[in-house]
Amino acid sequence: MPIQEDLKDAIEEGREDVVRVLAEHRVVPVTVEYETSDLLGGSKTPDFEFQRQDESESEHVADRQTRRLVVDTLGMTSEAECEEVQEEIRAHDNWG
Repeated sequence: MPIQEDLKDAIEEGREDVVRVLAEHRVVPVTVEYETSDLLGGSKTPDFEFQRQDESESEHVADRQTRRLVVDTLGMTSEAECEEVQEEIRAHDNWG
């Protein structure tokens, strides 16, 4: 997973580098909702994965720990924020 190593390096540099790496690899975050249980019977909490725009392969872009670090670096906590980040990545100069 060459993108995973690029992402790890970018995380150390900050948000702008993470956006650049995702744009270079044509990868955007997507929202995946899953249910979690709580005292009120359950609630839906967004989770995020990363999807290649060029390929239909199902290979993961990065492991779970790296994905979590990327999500934290990008500051995504909601579907709306995910959509904003998608637009930012697609508008980046390095988007292929």
